[in-house]
Amino acid sequence: MLLIFARTHHLLQDKHFVRVWLTGAICNTVRWLEFLGMGMFVFQMTGSAFDVSIVAAVRLLPLFFFGPLTGAIADRVNRSRLLAGSLIFLIAIFSTLGILASLGELRLTHINIAAFLSGLVLSGEHSVRRALLGEISGVKSLAAANGLDRSTDNITLIAGPLVGGLLFQTIGLIGTCAVVCIMLGIALGLIVGVPSKPQMTDAPPVSLFFDIRQALKFALATPAILRVLITTIIFNFCVWPLWALMPIIAATQLHLDPLWTGLLMSTTGIGSLAGALCVIGYVRPRHYQSTFFFSSLLFLFAIALFSVSNSLWGSCIIFFAAGLGLSGFAILQTTIILSVSPRHTRSTIMGVVVMCIGTSPAGIASGGFLADQIGVPNALLLIALTGLIGMCLTRIIVR
Repeated sequence: MLLIFARTHHLLQDKHFVRVWLTGAICNTVRWLEFLGMGMFVFQMTGSAFDVSIVAAVRLLPLFFFGPLTGAIADRVNRSRLLAGSLIFLIAIFSTLGILASLGELRLTHINIAAFLSGLVLSGEHSVRRALLGEISGVKSLAAANGLDRSTDNITLIAGPLVGGLLFQTIGLIGTCAVVCIMLGIALGLIVGVPSKPQMTDAPPVSLFFDIRQALKFALATPAILRVLITTIIFNFCVWPLWALMPIIAATQLHLDPLWTGLLMSTTGIGSLAGALCVIGYVRPRHYQSTFFFSSLLFLFAIALFSVSNSLWGSCIIFFAAGLGLSGFAILQTTIILSVSPRHTRSTIMGVVVMCIGTSPAGIASGGFLADQIGVPNALLLIALTGLIGMCLTRIIVR
């Protein structure tokens, strides 16, 4: 613990770092409130696993189409102002959802539109907020900064689903939207005034698409980045069907109410927090690639185990292990990219990572389709095994 404190103490003394860090904590809590609440609401409305999966897929679709573009824009403008604008946009989205729900006019179409617009904001998470953290912390503190940020994400993964399940069970979707708007307002107050400057002010004026092409060219020619990109595609193809279908397994196979569903999902956050502390304290640059690979394998193996689990407490242990893997993947994904990429193209290359994350709707749609055809447990098992094979092939081929 002393080692962890020594590596993060100077970051916590920087008020601008703390503001961006806390903004991320609030936004990630909101993300889990939204994801769990919307999933349970849609399942109650339609009773269809496929509809639940489609809402999740629509939410992630903008990552593929707008991730690189958002990154290229973030390299040219003030990142803190861009982040503040995105928070205002989210407040408008959830206010509209709450009003429609209170009037009894909320439909599946409205939820899908809101999910897509929310996904537009999510497409800037890596290239705007996390790049801003890297800008403030500096290259030498990237692993500590990302580890600290991910540790907080993990705490929100503990609190978010638990609070989301409790809110949905007690005050419904309307109250959940109201709480979300209040939290986003607090985040907006934190981010206003954080200094940031464009990273390409001295560069000659070129098109955004030229920046994107150059970033793609550099990424594909750099094995360390290429491995991260392929792993990100495989990982997100497999992980999001779990999040999308997990409330259905909890309700139909484990017979849990929304509160216990949130509690089960929260154990992932506990495991992720433990994993993040290990990464901050013990993982050094020479271990980045191997830790990234084995963390990804651990998560996929946990999905396979969960698909055949009929025990609540056994599932809690599995989700804890999944959290360990998720933490190593998420921290080192960002750390490897930011440490290898040139400073003036970091946001653009992070946008390419977001584009790879944006392939996840294919996994979600496949998971929903397979769930309706062969059942949710069999669908998750098949997806997890496919991911494990893909990860091993990537490890062998890309060197």
